[in-house]
Amino acid sequence: MQTTSLTLLRRLCQPHEPDAWSRFVRLYSTGIYSWVRGLGLRHDDAADIVQDVFVTLVQKLPEFRHQGGRSFRGWLWAITRNKCREWARRRELVLVPAAALAEVAGKDDEPFWEDEFRRHLIGQIASVIEADYPPEVWRAFWEHVVEGKPAPRVAAELGINLWAVYTAKARIVTRLHEEFPDLVAD
Repeated sequence: MQTTSLTLLRRLCQPHEPDAWSRFVRLYSTGIYSWVRGLGLRHDDAADIVQDVFVTLVQKLPEFRHQGGRSFRGWLWAITRNKCREWARRRELVLVPAAALAEVAGKDDEPFWEDEFRRHLIGQIASVIEADYPPEVWRAFWEHVVEGKPAPRVAAELGINLWAVYTAKARIVTRLHEEFPDLVAD
């Protein structure tokens, strides 16, 4: 499943799209921060680098193209890694042991904490829309779709009608398609 919304990326390239940037920062800042901390930087330095990454994105995002299978997250990872290297060069520091750096250097498109970042991104997306639904509707959706429980079991556990589970799924999946059209797999 693709986990970067191409629609959101296109909106970021348009002038006067503060809502798109707010959503993007909300979705990606913690993941970028985790990447930077994973390279051994302290909190304050990591926060500064996250800001540097976003400044670079504002400048370079219109140039980004999906080419040769290169993902947006791979491109974002390369920018983040380069900002960390610049930071380390200015301070004449080594971020992690040389052997680990050599291993990481070969993983341009899939950093070793990619799964963690993907889970974070999906969690952030869920938090954007969860508040718009009653708790029992959200729970029915989450348990059936995300946790993969059979709908009859979810209905029995929650004490609701089977069709309420299917309705919750349909409503929230439709909303996800509306909010993140390029992100949600059918």
